[in-house]
Amino acid sequence: MMHAHISTIGFKTRRTGGGGVLGSLKRGLALVAAFIVGALVLFAAGVIALATAIVGVVIAFVAMLIRFGAWNRSSGSAPAEASMNETGESVLEARRTARGWTVDN
Repeated sequence: MMHAHISTIGFKTRRTGGGGVLGSLKRGLALVAAFIVGALVLFAAGVIALATAIVGVVIAFVAMLIRFGAWNRSSGSAPAEASMNETGESVLEARRTARGWTVDN
């Protein structure tokens, strides 16, 4: 004759690790622990995504500052005219172009 047991209340079997209230409590705590670990993994992924986004915005901001001239070079902003130094000799100003360096008179 075969016996079918619907629940493990009162029966200790090898597969379930014990029945009753303590077995249910163990399974409940394991479930809560799994949810907590999952929440911590999601939280860590969110923090990493937020930090990556902040770093990307900072890099883009610095690139815009460099591109639009927040730090002007002194030689690039000076007029390309010849000037006189202390000894009276003329000094030519060179500037960088797309094809290389050029000197204007």
